[in-house]
Amino acid sequence: MLSQDHDRGYYGGVDLHLVCYGEGAKPNVQTVPTFHWSRRHHELETDYATIMSRREFDSVVQIDIHGDDGHIWLPKKLIPPLHSGGQDGWWELSDLNVGYSEIDARYRLNGLNKPKIKIDRQSGHISINGIEDFRGTCEEHYAGEQRRF
Repeated sequence: MLSQDHDRGYYGGVDLHLVCYGEGAKPNVQTVPTFHWSRRHHELETDYATIMSRREFDSVVQIDIHGDDGHIWLPKKLIPPLHSGGQDGWWELSDLNVGYSEIDARYRLNGLNKPKIKIDRQSGHISINGIEDFRGTCEEHYAGEQRRF
């Protein structure tokens, strides 16, 4: 559980730095050759098929919350090619709600992709749901110390 000694979360002010380790998944498109026998030409012909799937990868995200403001740092693997901002990998959190047992927020990667973040403060589990997804566990870092919550 996230310690309450430095956290006034549900009273209006928070100062957290979370490092979250886990795995992500993002859309993946592949074009692969397919072969079939042509009765007409009596030879092997090549066609191409496009296969859509999800590519999984290990990753780390960071979340900083100071008072009512928050930011999330994303690795390049979680940032789509077309995005609308971010500064050095940091994105501003919106709809931030820091409760006693849960932290919820959103961030805007582009007009169609506004992932939702949910962190369980009891277990430390994080989920990010958008076009790119992430699941993991967070550790709290502050003043050179690290705590698991």
